[in-house]
Amino acid sequence: MFKKSRKINYILTFTLVFLLLFYYWQNHTLQITRYELTYEDLPKSFDGYRIVQISDMHGKTFGMENIGLANKIKSLKPDILFITGDMMSSTINDEGAFFEFLDHFDRACPMYMCLGNHEQIASQLPNLSENNNRFSNYINNLTEKGVTLLDNRKITVENGEDSINIFGLTPELYHYSRRDIEPYDENLSLTESYIESVLGKSPKELNILLAHNPAYFEEYVSWGADLTLSGHIHGGIIRIPFLGGLFSPEKIFFPKYDAGLFESGDSKMIVNRGLGYSKINIRLFNRPEISLVELKNIP
Repeated sequence: MFKKSRKINYILTFTLVFLLLFYYWQNHTLQITRYELTYEDLPKSFDGYRIVQISDMHGKTFGMENIGLANKIKSLKPDILFITGDMMSSTINDEGAFFEFLDHFDRACPMYMCLGNHEQIASQLPNLSENNNRFSNYINNLTEKGVTLLDNRKITVENGEDSINIFGLTPELYHYSRRDIEPYDENLSLTESYIESVLGKSPKELNILLAHNPAYFEEYVSWGADLTLSGHIHGGIIRIPFLGGLFSPEKIFFPKYDAGLFESGDSKMIVNRGLGYSKINIRLFNRPEISLVELKNIP
């Protein structure tokens, strides 16, 4: 009886240790997801161009002062870093983790960012600290640390003799509303004409669009995005094998664009699973993610 009891205790202890290690691995270790994307009209100088994307930090740290995250991205030797929003939380002063990352990253490559819904909400909320300029200080810090914010803006990035276009889209907050609940006002949807009204017509050159919300992939394609980089969904919080992410921040079960690569004709979208949490502080089969994209010419 004593031996049997001791065996049960060993099994329980082993199971508990395994679960704790699994939880730590799932929630506190970085996964690098690699993509090689080919384009027939890719400018020659951008063949082999290395893009790193991060998203949805929400105060999460990897190593002291996020030095682990900074060093991991540096080791990938990116030509450019794209940050697709929600690097702060709207109701918690947690943006310091993002600033610490930027300090340790130390402008290792050019950095471009679009706003997420949490940044947009924070810009409209009463201040959470003694300083009543939280959002403006956040934007000023980004600029001082070398991040170029694309708030409904376009920038041309040059490499050698060639260039590509980078756009950052800031939709209205009502564009995050659920379209699967009746009655639904179609005027709340983000349309191709809306994108054109804030970003202009898409040029004929290669166009990369930073857009936090992936729900409007079809509209991004119609507008003229060759590559869209998004986040927001947090990978679906819990990923179920063969089914994908369980639900989105809008509480839509099994969202269509949960994580990974999506394609429509020649256009592509990568949805990054993000680094931190939103309202649910757990990730399951859904490790924090860094996306590494290498652009290639079609042979």
